[in-house]
Amino acid sequence: MLSRRTFIGSSLALMASSVTASVWGTSADSVLSLAHENHLPKQKWGMAFEGGMSDFSPLQMETSGFWPSDLTGFLYRNGPSKMSRAGTRYQHWFDGDGMVQQFDIAHGKVSHKGKFIQTKKFKAEEKAGKFRYNTAGTLIPDALPIRNNDDMNVANTSVIPWRGELLALWEAGSPYRIEPNSLDTLGVKSFGDKFKQLPFSAHPLPDGQGGMWNFGSWFVGGDNSLLMYQVSKEDEISRIEVITLPQASYMHAFAQSRNKLIFYVSSCVYEEGQTYIDAFKWRPELGAKLLIIDKADFKLQQWVDLPAGFAFHFGQAIEHDNQLEVQISLYPNADILLDGMTQLLTGKVRDASASAEFVTISVELEPHDRLVEQLTKPLVLASKVANLIRSSIEMEFPQFDNRISDSMSPVFGVGARINNATGLSDTLHCVKTASTQSYYFGDNKIIEEPLYIPAKEVGEGYILMTWLDYENKHTGLSLFDAADIAKGPIAEAKMARVLPLGFHGCFV
Repeated sequence: MLSRRTFIGSSLALMASSVTASVWGTSADSVLSLAHENHLPKQKWGMAFEGGMSDFSPLQMETSGFWPSDLTGFLYRNGPSKMSRAGTRYQHWFDGDGMVQQFDIAHGKVSHKGKFIQTKKFKAEEKAGKFRYNTAGTLIPDALPIRNNDDMNVANTSVIPWRGELLALWEAGSPYRIEPNSLDTLGVKSFGDKFKQLPFSAHPLPDGQGGMWNFGSWFVGGDNSLLMYQVSKEDEISRIEVITLPQASYMHAFAQSRNKLIFYVSSCVYEEGQTYIDAFKWRPELGAKLLIIDKADFKLQQWVDLPAGFAFHFGQAIEHDNQLEVQISLYPNADILLDGMTQLLTGKVRDASASAEFVTISVELEPHDRLVEQLTKPLVLASKVANLIRSSIEMEFPQFDNRISDSMSPVFGVGARINNATGLSDTLHCVKTASTQSYYFGDNKIIEEPLYIPAKEVGEGYILMTWLDYENKHTGLSLFDAADIAKGPIAEAKMARVLPLGFHGCFV
């Protein structure tokens, strides 16, 4: 085992000053893993988590319906794909090496190809013919030492366009640069030696100036820091702030309103464990908090007490009349992370994990002058009372037209019917202010994140999403008119390929 050392370092001031690469790169021995065992899928849906063994060569898909002439571009998706080597299988869905899928849509035709992301880890293990590094949730026999977070970077969570390239993103390491047409890996994305191995979350948000907001966290070694930063359009880290959290909570994404950045500090807290995932514990007695950060000055922060809960993804956030409303897919516990994703990989009948409910949190914003005063005086601001507005709709992966910023637009997401034996998503939802629409994909299909693709007029667009038909061993695309998803897809494409289920994507 490695000696326990802090990844970020005990001095938070280092982060905002001349940080050295060695400080960023230090790791800790608690990033180990669970004892491994091989699992053979027992249910047909288990093929969705078997992973891929090699790249996918270009293949023309079978299309049907009406593909609009103005819908031309590439759908990219990323997700865990290499799940086994030399008889050893990963134990958690988050562990698989990333693969970028590309769907080329033009003139009513759709083709597909996919390539593994050539991370340092992936290349070393390809050469060895076996896994060589411990991952976030799996013990590898005779593993090589983990020297920094990028040694275990699988680049498997999201993919975004950036400065003419794609960035393949993980939750806690450097982005990997991808060539958009060939899908070749161009190397690790660098923001300079000062920020080498900077934790870069998989959900950066546009800053409206050609740059982006993002955050990072890496709790190994007892650090409770959230790193909040802005990447300028010139491709530089222009601002960074180290924020001390009351608890080392698992955080996957964040939201933004016109003037604020919003985080959900959950009750799933990093402590100790055999693996990075195993080290997270459910601590409902701690409750949860909403962290509201001023975009103009990261030091201006408002904290709001909330009941215990857990979340991955946000919907919209808007400000009006000194009130903030933020949408979130809220779980009553963290079973989906701590147990559910491990059970998925067995391919067997599994225990039902609690589903996420689509919830709106409403809270009064603290006046700006009070936040400023808090910086200069030992002032403790009492938490504003938050109102949780529940929808009773079980929904994840919320998507919306982000051109609308001052009012709530329709939100699209996926969920599972109550009688769905797998618990995996099979229904597309559209949540509006006064109504809800749904479309059920039918038996034997698992659906993935819906992407909102804007049309020329604000408020008009399409929903494009991928799915797996595990009965017929087909992967497909469905295109909806966002104005009326209940009518079903206006166009589809399918192919006789089983693609591993993924997480997030983009349309370019």
